[in-house]
Amino acid sequence: MKRTLIAVLLIACLAVPASFAQLAVGVSGALYSDSEVSFKETWSRFNEGDGIFWGPFVELGMGKLALGLSMNFSMYEEDWSAFYGAPLMMGFVDYDVALYLQAHPFGYKSFLDPFLEIGAGQIGKDYADEKFDPDPDNPLYATNYFEAGVGLGLNLGSLGVFWKMLYMFPGDPAEATTTMEYDFNGDGIVDYSEDMTYYLAAYPLRKLKIFLGGKLIL
Repeated sequence: MKRTLIAVLLIACLAVPASFAQLAVGVSGALYSDSEVSFKETWSRFNEGDGIFWGPFVELGMGKLALGLSMNFSMYEEDWSAFYGAPLMMGFVDYDVALYLQAHPFGYKSFLDPFLEIGAGQIGKDYADEKFDPDPDNPLYATNYFEAGVGLGLNLGSLGVFWKMLYMFPGDPAEATTTMEYDFNGDGIVDYSEDMTYYLAAYPLRKLKIFLGGKLIL
């Protein structure tokens, strides 16, 4: 994935003056589905670890508003033995990075904390090990999206847990840039190079994602 995307979103999250915000860090899991899932089924699938993306997040609570950055990942292997002609399990990572804004009617640290959320992000797939990646600066597949939904949290002092459900809507096609190098003389020296921008193959976007998570409000 583009490391610059994560860096830019993280800087945006931390750009708010600390005197006006409450910093929170935490861990969440995301479940993806094309239909609404009951809380019982959600809990069951989290217990089984079925298709869950895990990862950290950071939030800045500002009274009744909060700005957040979440990064969720799923690591797995695919059998590429037929492709290579020898036993080989290739590692991949699916990722979901999102920047979001929340509205907390009762306040960010309230004991009962219902909230609304809107945001934008990118979900995609890439090699887990860069040594196998022919283009380490770009993912294999990616889809930009917008998200909107609701959530409910419970806060006990500086500790909090939450559930949220977000609907996902396709955004603009994801672009990537790569540098093409040409050796016209065959002497191993690059005679000419140019940057080429192209659209990435789309990562399948589900209709909604459901989060369970916990946080520490610093």
